[in-house]
Amino acid sequence: MINKINYVAIAGDSGGHIFPAIKYINELSQIKNPKNILFITNNVGSEFCDQINSKNVNLCIINSRNKFLFILNITKYLIPLLIRNRKLILIGFGGFITTPVLYISKFFNIINSNKIYIHEQNYILGLANKINYFIADKVFTSFPSKKLNKKEIYVGNFFNSLDKDTEELNQNYINILLLGGSGGSLELNNILLSKLKNLDKELLNKVKLSVQIPINYFKKYQENYLKIIKNINFFKFNNNLDYTNYDLIISRSGSGSLNDILYCTDSVYFVPHLNSRDGHQSLNLDFYRKHSNFLDKLEILDFKKKTNPFYINSLINPFSINKIICYLTR
Repeated sequence: MINKINYVAIAGDSGGHIFPAIKYINELSQIKNPKNILFITNNVGSEFCDQINSKNVNLCIINSRNKFLFILNITKYLIPLLIRNRKLILIGFGGFITTPVLYISKFFNIINSNKIYIHEQNYILGLANKINYFIADKVFTSFPSKKLNKKEIYVGNFFNSLDKDTEELNQNYINILLLGGSGGSLELNNILLSKLKNLDKELLNKVKLSVQIPINYFKKYQENYLKIIKNINFFKFNNNLDYTNYDLIISRSGSGSLNDILYCTDSVYFVPHLNSRDGHQSLNLDFYRKHSNFLDKLEILDFKKKTNPFYINSLINPFSINKIICYLTR
């Protein structure tokens, strides 16, 4: 590696970890030289690296499907990096890959004086962050707590930028969006399919669907949907969604989805991912149910809902990543 590195962001395994890391990198690149920033990710994260604004940011992409090989390869990569660079500021945003990177970096603190941070976007720490917590200098939390530990700093929830080109929808239709996350959601699609089967044909003709489907589920669900409805658009990832344009959104309750959607609209029906480890999506949703108003049951109305374009949820801080950067660069 040619460039001197000052800042390292690590994230992998899911969009919930990767998107906050990319937001951090993009914001940091505006005030620090992107040539001095390194993003370490895996095969999942590689699919989203095109969202990094600066082409000068350094990338390290290592396949993590085989955990042993990943640890071996990341160790070989990190040792020269850590020997050449001192006082690195490292922040892990979640996923298995953060743990070996942060622990190896901690070991080099004997000579390096690295600073280690982690960011948790959910109501409770994920498995990797529970392990990383022991060596972290500070922990940036997304949900408020009555009692923060000494090393914890509440910054608020991660939030995608609204400053982007957004899609245009045909407002003659009742527009419905289904967001299953980067890993897909079988339960969400099954719920929506079941609901559509019970609608009369006249109402179905008024509805237009946009459905997020990963490649591995695409063929199966495309056939199931097209048996019921013809006005449908499938996508794997769309960075130009405008949630205010939709009459109804059906979504998983990962922290990123909750915050992005509820900042813009309350016309949403959330379903926690049933297989999420430690039930963090249910805990995320429970927090907002206590403090927000949105649909408690899935309703597809036969008319377009008039939404307030100025709806803003006061619980959500769109500048949480900026608060982290202020702390790290002060």
